Amino acid sequence: MVDRGRVMNIQIEKLRSFVLIAEEKNLTRAAERRFSTPAAVSAQLKQLEDALDLQLFERTSKGMLLTDAGCRLLPLANRVLGNLAEFETTARAIAGRARTQLLFGLNSLPELLRIESVLEASSRELPDVSLVIRSASSAENQRAVLAGELDAGFVFGGQDDPALLRIGLGYINIVTIGPLNRGLGDLPDDTSELARLPWVSPSDKCPYLELMRQRLGVHYAGSNIVAASDDEYSTIAMVKAGLGLGLVEANLASMAACRGELRLYEHTAERLPLYVVMRKDRLNQLPELEVFLQLVQDQWSCEQEAEAFSVDAGTSPVVSAS
Repeated sequence: MVDRGRVMNIQIEKLRSFVLIAEEKNLTRAAERRFSTPAAVSAQLKQLEDALDLQLFERTSKGMLLTDAGCRLLPLANRVLGNLAEFETTARAIAGRARTQLLFGLNSLPELLRIESVLEASSRELPDVSLVIRSASSAENQRAVLAGELDAGFVFGGQDDPALLRIGLGYINIVTIGPLNRGLGDLPDDTSELARLPWVSPSDKCPYLELMRQRLGVHYAGSNIVAASDDEYSTIAMVKAGLGLGLVEANLASMAACRGELRLYEHTAERLPLYVVMRKDRLNQLPELEVFLQLVQDQWSCEQEAEAFSVDAGTSPVVSAS
């Protein structure tokens, strides 16, 4: 039986280690992202498992893989950490402790965007700045930045605009998911057959739509689109309900597949570039924004995979727009 007193005293740091191990499937890489040691992160995981009276991971030849219990708890841990980040930034703004407020838009889970490390660096380098985080889609973040409602934000893909500065950070993986109850089996290699299968299409403003067009090629125009979705959570819900195939970010797909909600086609993974965008005039008006954007770049560059981000994606340091 779980000791409820111990569960109530779970520390946030242990949840962060749990989430990072789940993402990396490796203690050493998780420890590097925590600026800690594998032994310390392993100890935090052990303490968390003891407090919950549950085993969260299995050590396999493929790395540390989530158990059924770990799969069920991971989305909740992500939600707790995301709510905490929003709570802290909003509280600082309400308290009026900062002279300057920066409004920043997220387009995915905070842990996937490494925003925790950015917040830690920001508290050290910009102690007089209040960072307020809002969550929305990539298209909404870019619209809000252009309209002056956000100072900066994350976007996947997206379109260039002469008023915007777009800084490439890296790539995310997008995969195809399918329902468990339609007996689709393996996906056909032939694009005409693939297009005849039922699809939940991304919205017109979603950058995933271009990936779907590329996947189906010339057969996209006649594809069997049975529904459209405005965000990934809606796509997962529709696929889970059996409507058809869909495209979502790989970590979200893995969580849902781990919970037995849908089928994940891992071999379909395609990369989509991640950018941070801001208005050029706003960058000139607000020196703190330039410092903050450099912190975002620094956190991503220290986590980059061996493969460098392509030159045309814009990996050069932030400079004031002329």
